[in-house]
Amino acid sequence: MLSLVQFAPAVGALTTWLVFRKTVAAVLPAAVSGRRAARNVAAIVAVCVGYWLLLMGVAVASGTATVGPAAIGSVPFVVFLVVQLVGAGGEEIGWRGLMQPMLEARMARFGAVAVTGAVWALWHVQAFTAGPVVAMCFFVATTAFAMVLGYLGTGSFGQRVIVASIGHWLINIAGYLLAGDATTDRPQIVFVAVAAVLVAVATMTVRAVGTRR
Repeated sequence: MLSLVQFAPAVGALTTWLVFRKTVAAVLPAAVSGRRAARNVAAIVAVCVGYWLLLMGVAVASGTATVGPAAIGSVPFVVFLVVQLVGAGGEEIGWRGLMQPMLEARMARFGAVAVTGAVWALWHVQAFTAGPVVAMCFFVATTAFAMVLGYLGTGSFGQRVIVASIGHWLINIAGYLLAGDATTDRPQIVFVAVAAVLVAVATMTVRAVGTRR
């Protein structure tokens, strides 16, 4: 339900800050307005709801049973929600909070988002021991999610962490509602990958259209 390894990115970020404080402070982005930050939160929630609806729709159409808001052993689902939010925040402090902004100081944003997504995917080593199909689907899904979290999260360290943590949390919850702890099983992981790519493409398209206006 919650693994200590989820806090490794936060520990890494803290260590980097303590050792290279001046360097890190110089490359961290400035804050955006409160209105912009609120729009980012609303956007990530909308995208994640759309992702969940896609998952449920594909599962129903294919006749695949879904788990729903079931308890985790003796732990109520509400408690599970809170714990998952804490875990997502522990990861995002490192990924979108520090790693991506530091990379953005050295390369284009797309490259920074892609590299962060690839590292984020490969960091989940357990997903790459379940065969090539699962590994490929997991990598595709995670890098697609990185595009969503990386582009919808703008502003300061704190603003980015909040948006990415909410998105990461909702993505995990959607996966659990689909398959419980078996999100890397087939066909569920295939559904996750397809839905992730679709929401990433939709997000990037809407963003591109909005930028041109």
